[in-house]
Amino acid sequence: MFKFFRAIKLDAEYRELIESHNRVKADASVIRDYLLAVLSDAQNDIPKFGDQRLEQANQIIGNIGAGAFYWMADIAAQMVLLSTAKFNGIPTSVDVALSAPLTPESIVYEVVRV
Repeated sequence: MFKFFRAIKLDAEYRELIESHNRVKADASVIRDYLLAVLSDAQNDIPKFGDQRLEQANQIIGNIGAGAFYWMADIAAQMVLLSTAKFNGIPTSVDVALSAPLTPESIVYEVVRV
C-alpha cells in the first residue's frame, strides 16, 4: 500500500515538474516574441515607447512578474557582451552556433533559446 501512495506522489511531482517546465518555456517564448516585435519596430522606423508596446510590456510583467523585467535586462546584457566581443574580434558561442549571414533575429533566437 505504501508503494502505491509513493507512486502517486512521485507521479504528481513529475507532473508538477513538467508543468513548471512548460510555463517557463511559454514565458520565454512570450519574452522572445516581445523582443522580436521591438526589433521589428526599430527596423521599420516605428516610434519607440509606443502605447501598444508599453501595454504589451505591462501585460507581460503582469502575467510573468518581475522575472520578466530581469529576463529582458539579462538578454540586453548578453547582447552587449556579444557586441563587445564581436567589436573586439573575440569569437563567441553565437558565432559557432550560427552561420553567415547573421541577422538580429537569428541572434535573438540563439540567445533566447526555448
